[in-house]
Amino acid sequence: MQREKSTTPVWKLGRSESTAIRVERQIKEALLDGHFVAGDFLGSESDLTAQFGVSRLPIREALGRLEALGVVDIRTGAGGGARIAQGNPERFSEALAIQLKLIGVREEEIFDALLTVEVAVAAFAARAATDEDLLALEEALDKAESLTDTQEEFTQASMAFRNTIAHASHNHFLEAMMQAVVHVLYRTLSPYTTIVAAKSVTTRHRALYEALRERNADAAQEVVRQSNALLRKKYLAARDNAAKASKPAKSPKAAKKAPASRNR
Repeated sequence: MQREKSTTPVWKLGRSESTAIRVERQIKEALLDGHFVAGDFLGSESDLTAQFGVSRLPIREALGRLEALGVVDIRTGAGGGARIAQGNPERFSEALAIQLKLIGVREEEIFDALLTVEVAVAAFAARAATDEDLLALEEALDKAESLTDTQEEFTQASMAFRNTIAHASHNHFLEAMMQAVVHVLYRTLSPYTTIVAAKSVTTRHRALYEALRERNADAAQEVVRQSNALLRKKYLAARDNAAKASKPAKSPKAAKKAPASRNR
């Protein structure tokens, strides 16, 4: 049975923008206003041409842009057309991670975001995780523990464990935000992951898993706070030490000459 739409969207004449952008904008606004949900049939190219009163070319361009954004799925052939796509938090989180990099987000900001999101996620997961979620968490943790003698693989597995907890929270927004933070954090941490660091991380992951299994939200949040404080401290120290080591040392002769040149 097809869902009855709340109201029929009214496609309006444009502002000072191209026809294709107007069509794209109005379809996105109709979705945000609740006229459509995932799976709803938007229309064929001919349908939309008639509805908007424009030619096929701008409709085709608008649909192409919406498809690239993950807003619609397009099928060709008999019975084809545009349908509102199913949600995919991974697409959003990856795009957000890229934008965070482009604006030059600092590592300190990433750790602030991780703490904020992960504390909330831990509380929700402690209350909402199903038996299947707990099994998935145990499997993700076992995998991370088996990779502590690697670098990139362990970091990926550790981030996957975080994402699995976010999924167990059953809060779609928090899950998407965690995935975005993880996208950035993985590349931040991987160069500094040692065997000692990896084993320390898995110990804290194990403590967090046990708190979640016992449905103890307070304990889970406390593990997250302590773990993030330690992770932040160790990473920033390693980053700063690496930066100092990469700077060329001044020769004693150059150091002695410098004051003389300033006094001239």
